[in-house]
Amino acid sequence: MNNTWLYLLLFLAMSLTAASGLAQHRYYTRTVRRLARDHDEPGCMLVSGRGKGRVRGAIAVLVLRRHDEAIRAAAVMEGATVLARFKDRPDWVGLSARDNLPQCSPRLAKAVADARTHLPAVGAWPRLPAPHLVHVPRTNAGKAQPPCGSGSRQAPPRDGCCRRVDREPRR
Repeated sequence: MNNTWLYLLLFLAMSLTAASGLAQHRYYTRTVRRLARDHDEPGCMLVSGRGKGRVRGAIAVLVLRRHDEAIRAAAVMEGATVLARFKDRPDWVGLSARDNLPQCSPRLAKAVADARTHLPAVGAWPRLPAPHLVHVPRTNAGKAQPPCGSGSRQAPPRDGCCRRVDREPRR
């Protein structure tokens, strides 16, 4: 076999591996954002953990109540390839993450235990206020623009008159 064909085959294999890894990362990010959006409540935390085996692994993404570690939502993924998909586990809702969970493989039990280690201690991290938009006055041919959602979470208009800040501006 010619070296050129060998290098081309190796390049295609590495490109396919990189593309499938990026696709799986995007899928993981989408799942985490969906759970975070659906369960954005005071006293709840989203944590994830992984359990590794020789060939197969597991990832658990859990929404837990901080004071008793009760599961509010759970999505788990088990598999050996990038074709593995997250499955919601509604049968875990209401159960404690400290206890044995139903239909839980040893790898998945390791993933849940790893996720629990990512919970901060109660009272360790205060909930920060959400960032908001602040109006930055701009003139358009001598006319001032009206405020555009000052103090709200709405998206700024395309002309860039608002900017996102994490605290009140200094006066």
